[in-house]
Amino acid sequence: MAGEGGPVMSSPHRLHLAELVPGIFCLGLGGYMLFDVASRPSIATKAAVGPGLFPALMGGGLLLVGLRLCYEAWVLRGQGEPFPELDLRAAFQGAVALLLMILTLEWLGWIIAGSLMYATVAHAFGERRVLRSLILGVILTAATFVLFDRGLDLALPIGTVVEQVLMHFGVEI
Repeated sequence: MAGEGGPVMSSPHRLHLAELVPGIFCLGLGGYMLFDVASRPSIATKAAVGPGLFPALMGGGLLLVGLRLCYEAWVLRGQGEPFPELDLRAAFQGAVALLLMILTLEWLGWIIAGSLMYATVAHAFGERRVLRSLILGVILTAATFVLFDRGLDLALPIGTVVEQVLMHFGVEI
């Protein structure tokens, strides 16, 4: 019984699991990424940057974000602004867009598939200027393509459709 042995005190600033879960998720994912990078044999390449650098940076970043989220969930305990309601429809559309990008990446290539995914996710979360989203998607994916392909000597897929069009116009790949 609650009355026996003294009063049961309920804190107005209880730790809510919903505030702690994102931090735990980031900690787990970051730890897994770092473990995976550390457990893989190193590969000798011509590139100045090895294939494990970006996953290691992402893993470290996720660990830092996870630590910060857990700290805020524990210390603030509901004192901050409440989480906004999750738009499940938009999240589902974003997940479908990511899945379609993965499925069409080899066929359409990084720039086209990524641009379509960017525009679809932007539209799902309220952006109604589709052409603007497509243009911004092309700019961002082209920049990452050049960074990885030219800067880091790591190949992203050009896409069989793009290769066929370029070869049709006599462009060497």
